[in-house]
Amino acid sequence: MIINEVEKIVREACAKENNVFKYALDRHFVPVVMNARKLAQKLGADEEIVVIAAWLHDYASVYDKNLVAEHQIHSQRLAEEILNKLNYPKDRIEKVKYCISTHRGSGKIAPETIEAKCVASADAMAHISEFGSLLILAWVIHKKDYDEGVDWALAKMERSWKKIMPEAKELVADKYQAIKTVFGK
Repeated sequence: MIINEVEKIVREACAKENNVFKYALDRHFVPVVMNARKLAQKLGADEEIVVIAAWLHDYASVYDKNLVAEHQIHSQRLAEEILNKLNYPKDRIEKVKYCISTHRGSGKIAPETIEAKCVASADAMAHISEFGSLLILAWVIHKKDYDEGVDWALAKMERSWKKIMPEAKELVADKYQAIKTVFGK
C-alpha cells in the first residue's frame, strides 16, 4: 500500500494550481513509473524501491518550481520526509533516495545499483516515448522559439538515449528512430 500512498501524494502535487508542469503527471510521471516497473520485473530489481523512486524522482519540481534546478537533491529530501511519515523502513528509504539522486543524465552521480539503473533508464525512456512533453518544456516553460526548442528537445533526447541501459533501449528504439526521422536529424 506504500506505493499507492506515494502515488496519491504525487498526483495531488501535480494537480495543485501552482504546478507549472501541468502535463507532468500523464506525460512524465506515469510513463516513468510504467517503464520502471517493466524494467524491474525484467531485470529482477526490487520493484517496490524502483516504483517508489520513479514516483518521487521529480517530485520537487511539481512541489515547488523553484526547486527544479537541483530537483534530484530536493526530491531526495522530500522523499525522505514523505516515507518517514509513512513509516517506511530507513534502509529502504536510503535505497529510494539513491535511485532519485542518480536519475539525472546531467547529474554527477552515475547509477550503480540495478534499481537506480532502472529508474534512470525509465526517466530517459519517457523523454523519448513522450517527446512532445520535451517540446512543451522547451517552448512553454523555457520560452524557446520553434527551432531552438526543437534543437533543445532533440539534444535532451540524445542525452537520454545514451543514458538508457541496453536492456531498455529495445523498448523505445522505434520511437527514437521515428523522432529522428520526423525532425530530419
